[in-house]
Amino acid sequence: MDQNLLEKNLASLPDGFAEEIRESEILSPLQKTKSEDWTIELDGIFLHSKHDPKKEAGRLAIELPDDNEKRVYLLFGAGLGYIVPEILKKPTIDVVWMEPHPFLLKIAFSLFDFSSAIASEKLIIVLHPTNEDEMAAAFKGKATTPITFVPHRSSWAWRESEYAKLRSIAEQTFHKKDVNLATLTRFEKIWAKNICFNLFDLIHMKPVSLLFGLAKDAKVLVVSAGPSLYESIEEIIRYRDHFVMIAVDTALPILDYFKVKPDLVYSVDPQALNSQYLESHTGGSILVFDPTSTYISLRLEAGPKKGFFTSSPFPMIKVLEEAAEKEIGYVPFGGSVSTNAASLATLMESKATFLIGQDLSFTKGWAHSKGAIMEERLNYKESRRFRRELHNYRQLSALPPKKVKGKNGEDHLTNEKMLIFKKWFESQAKDNNWINLTKNGANLEGIPNEEFNTSFADSDKLQATIVRKQIRKLADAKSDYIPAAALEKKLNEIIGHLNEFSIPVKRGLDLSKKLYAQIKTNQIHPQRFQEDLHKMDLIDEMVSGKKGLNEILSLGIQRTILTITEGYEDQLSLEERENEQLGIAKKSVLLYEGLFESLITTKKNLKKTLYRLTEKQSL
Repeated sequence: MDQNLLEKNLASLPDGFAEEIRESEILSPLQKTKSEDWTIELDGIFLHSKHDPKKEAGRLAIELPDDNEKRVYLLFGAGLGYIVPEILKKPTIDVVWMEPHPFLLKIAFSLFDFSSAIASEKLIIVLHPTNEDEMAAAFKGKATTPITFVPHRSSWAWRESEYAKLRSIAEQTFHKKDVNLATLTRFEKIWAKNICFNLFDLIHMKPVSLLFGLAKDAKVLVVSAGPSLYESIEEIIRYRDHFVMIAVDTALPILDYFKVKPDLVYSVDPQALNSQYLESHTGGSILVFDPTSTYISLRLEAGPKKGFFTSSPFPMIKVLEEAAEKEIGYVPFGGSVSTNAASLATLMESKATFLIGQDLSFTKGWAHSKGAIMEERLNYKESRRFRRELHNYRQLSALPPKKVKGKNGEDHLTNEKMLIFKKWFESQAKDNNWINLTKNGANLEGIPNEEFNTSFADSDKLQATIVRKQIRKLADAKSDYIPAAALEKKLNEIIGHLNEFSIPVKRGLDLSKKLYAQIKTNQIHPQRFQEDLHKMDLIDEMVSGKKGLNEILSLGIQRTILTITEGYEDQLSLEERENEQLGIAKKSVLLYEGLFESLITTKKNLKKTLYRLTEKQSL
């Protein structure tokens, strides 16, 4: 083993990785092969040929798909790394090597020089595949690049369960990314519009931080709208006085039907349709509202009026944070309203948090609990050609079906989206006192299953009542934590900045189109082209310097940002993908088109909010 070569390779890795590999203990001595190379035997299994490992690796590399297009080979183990130099010879191929055993990398780094490949990110090492940040970094910029899974057979024969787990993690990561990209690009403009239109109404609500730590001695029940919720209604009614109830908005219709009043109703969905879950509610429940939720919910004649609002990862929330007299409070989310509700219970420091209706599967063939879907709406829509069974079927078949182990030991159908939520609950379980009371559905590993009759005692009633009264008192308080005058001033400032910013953005748009046209028609006048490039550089520098404004506008152009940063190239034509210069020019056009469109739309939406604000103050 070459110690100098090892250190050269380690120097190209982050310090933490390098130290972990350097300090790893080699489990078995290396053995010489007939070709004078090295192999290793682990638990009776040789990871490479005892005759000629390099020849074996070359043969395997030839068998891998290679169409001279960009591609990523994802290696689930590579033993001592013999196949990696063979793959790196291919100019269009990048390699991500997932390896759970650092000592194998230690040996490989002592045999081969990978330093330049690691430095250029043609080779990426993943040691901790359960770390989402590490996985995201490994595949940054490779969103649409074809990925070939390459399991190392001998490693799998040695520790099959460990390497199979790597493959499972990779599949989950890609599915989650696909779902997140689809969500991001579908809702980008809706989120941007909602948060602008909600600003006026949010100043009349209270920051959610007031609820934090409120339930230290009380138990909290988080009610979701899974198919089995209907089966738990009787027990919810029987034990209603024993807990503080946080219901997701989609569960509200069925609770209303049985005259069960939640203490808090959580709403996060940006779609206008979701307001219909709230509009018929007359129980006076208190709303917990995400700023990107549909603005229609806060303008309903009926439905919850008083409530609390949360912070948001989207930059526009800074408008409220800078005007607020108290910290708003951030509630972690895992992609669904039920994950937000569970996180809120944790932030309230509940004595114990109980989950109900958290099936995360199509229990008994249903997508939602009976009554949780908008029955009245379906009554109006139902016809010979559209039955509620067809509506349910469409929800079940919207994504490819998957199987999940149920609480009763049977397999249930689910889909990738719900599996993401399932993984989120399981990953958070060790840090939260969560208990699953859901009657049926997927089994949540790490979260104990219990029954109502063993979970609540008469002694729970007093603390639940105290917390319930405190929530109501906070919601009824007259004081506004965001002064209208402060918000008005902030909106005027932003609109003024957007007016100024529109000038360089429009210039950038016009000039980028001009450069694109010259490249596309191959009519480039060298001197004029260089002058235009120089002007473009100056505009780019000016625009990129407006960091705060760019952050605000970015919410509405996520698809364009992904095109530029992640290779999400569905907006590029085949010609633009094949012609690198033309592709770069098109991305510049897309960026300035997106910025300009987002700027105009954001300014218009903020002006409408400002008008409502000034009209209200003049009354």
